[in-house]
Amino acid sequence: MNFLNEDQVNQLAPDASSLKAGKDLANERKWLNYQSNERVLWGEVQGSGKDPYRTQIDLQNTAFKCSCPSRKFPCKHGLGLLFLVARRNGEIPQLTTEPSWVSEWINKRSEKAEAKIQPPISEEQDSEKTDKQAKDKEKRQNDRLLKVEAGIAELDLWLRDMVRGGLLALPEKGSAYFEKMAARMVDAQATGFASLVKEFTKINYYKGDSWQPQALEIAAKIHLQIEAFRNLDQLPPLVQEEVKSRVGWNVQQKELIENKEAETIDDEWVVIGRRSTQEEDIVLQRNWLYGCNSKRFALVLNFAYKTAAIETPLVPGNTSKARLVFYPSHSPFRALVKHHLESKSFLPTSLEGLESWHHSQLEYTRAIAQNPWADDIPQLVEHLQITKYQTHWYLQDTTGAVMRIHDSFEEAIIWKLLAFTAGQPTPLFLLRQSTSVWPLGIVQNFSYQLL
Repeated sequence: MNFLNEDQVNQLAPDASSLKAGKDLANERKWLNYQSNERVLWGEVQGSGKDPYRTQIDLQNTAFKCSCPSRKFPCKHGLGLLFLVARRNGEIPQLTTEPSWVSEWINKRSEKAEAKIQPPISEEQDSEKTDKQAKDKEKRQNDRLLKVEAGIAELDLWLRDMVRGGLLALPEKGSAYFEKMAARMVDAQATGFASLVKEFTKINYYKGDSWQPQALEIAAKIHLQIEAFRNLDQLPPLVQEEVKSRVGWNVQQKELIENKEAETIDDEWVVIGRRSTQEEDIVLQRNWLYGCNSKRFALVLNFAYKTAAIETPLVPGNTSKARLVFYPSHSPFRALVKHHLESKSFLPTSLEGLESWHHSQLEYTRAIAQNPWADDIPQLVEHLQITKYQTHWYLQDTTGAVMRIHDSFEEAIIWKLLAFTAGQPTPLFLLRQSTSVWPLGIVQNFSYQLL
């Protein structure tokens, strides 16, 4: 049975306090009982009330349920049960027959999962209803187009005024200057532009002159995206889809799944990394995947409001046998999980990456040429050795070439990387940026070690 290890459980914690409380509960004496079978893990733990809390974990699709009053997902009891199993290396009591309170929950989840993969309804639908839906959709799109065009015209004027005033004046403007325009883009239903404008607020304007090329790059991306949208009709169809997606005009999930022309790939996908960020009340979860057979990378995005649960079968560090459907683009990367079969903790085959930073640069240049708005380009690079020069950490290849590790990367994880590799060259999955990299995990024979 493929239980998670402690590093993977760490990735599931909603916050630091839940993580600490979960580790404290990873004590066999605190649990009245705990069992599992192939599809579900469950246990009872005594809380502050008279009755014990009942905790359940779907092992196939990584979902949680607990009778405690916490609104966090997973709660500390779910984390504690996973940590307990991880520390026992999966050696826990096995029970084929589940208690009724467990089977009722897991059976309902199985029924919902099966319903999702049922074939689409018959094409023989009522023609009047179909026509009305098409007209309503066209009207909504036209109304939104007018809003986006008005917002873009205002953004273009704002950008030109900012450039005419000189980028050296940016540190004096303050975050409110950028947040006001970002809010205007949200009102115009151009959330992609809002995200780009907010990038100005993330720059450290008081750390030497390094902020100047960052600000110039953001301004150039905004200008390029404005011009691309204004000339949308002149672009190839798939490039049009990419531009609309960057503006924030996304295809609905249901529409994508039912689209017979959308690209789908059945593969064994390694979940090479996950990162969660929160802007205002929305949590954005990014999952980077690599297809062991297709050699394709994919990005699966999940969203949640505040502390709401994000249910996904993808577990960082595991390999998922699944079917992905890709959003239309001239360089397909973002995808949805259309059908998930199983997860396993080992790689089904050995993986081969890029030989050096020179080959990495060629791939990065090709990717940026196809999609100039791309931020993080996932790669697998062979024979990388960690090294330090003055106050900065680098990854060095066999030719002596180096790439700097991103300044925000935690030094504690760098020491963990050194411990795993013993300072020897090793293949690494990483996110490649223009001047730095973000390590994700280590490939060792038929295993993947998440950082």
